[in-house]
Amino acid sequence: METHLGLRTPFLLGSCSLFNQQMESHTMEETMIRQKRSQELTHTPTLEMMCFPLIKRLGYNAVQIMAVQEHSYYVRFGYHVTNFFAPSSHFGTSDDLKSLIDRAHKMGLLVLMDIVHSHASNNMLDGLNMFDGTDAHYFHSRSKGHRWMWDSRLFNYGSWEVHRFLLSNARWWLEEYKFDRFRFDVVTSMMYTHHGLQTKSYGNIATKDANQKHLKGTNKHL
Repeated sequence: METHLGLRTPFLLGSCSLFNQQMESHTMEETMIRQKRSQELTHTPTLEMMCFPLIKRLGYNAVQIMAVQEHSYYVRFGYHVTNFFAPSSHFGTSDDLKSLIDRAHKMGLLVLMDIVHSHASNNMLDGLNMFDGTDAHYFHSRSKGHRWMWDSRLFNYGSWEVHRFLLSNARWWLEEYKFDRFRFDVVTSMMYTHHGLQTKSYGNIATKDANQKHLKGTNKHL
């Protein structure tokens, strides 16, 4: 049986010292200091050498990397994806990520990717939203295509083109970066019309009756 460990790997540790220009204002000097600290944290190989041996000693055989796909700002923990085919520039280069995964594999660790195919960033300048000038190119149109709690766009899984886009995206991460498995974010949002919201237990199906009711409505949703 595999044991999965959600771990902030060196690819993610840089986020500790990153800043969000959309949320905070800093002097130029503070900005330069924070960027330097981020680079030092992100690109220090010692972090990989320290983390992976510890994981092995603790008896785990897999690590999960979060916030891999490019996103606009980290306050959303990487779940508002703007580019599905790019590793986040917040934490290093694509070669840094490949090196991290290679090192994990050499130590006998599986590497799981936290992949976000349940929703996408609402951004129009750097995301898929309004990509062709309409709100329904990849997503459901109007309110049906918006997840109100997270202010994000919901994919239209009934579209063949969306199927191809998301499947090719998953395959690309496996082939290009050699990830071993995926952890799909917010599966309830992909399966049910209520998206896992406003049920007796957030993120879960509350009762058998509710489960059956929403499953019947899934075809209409698609």
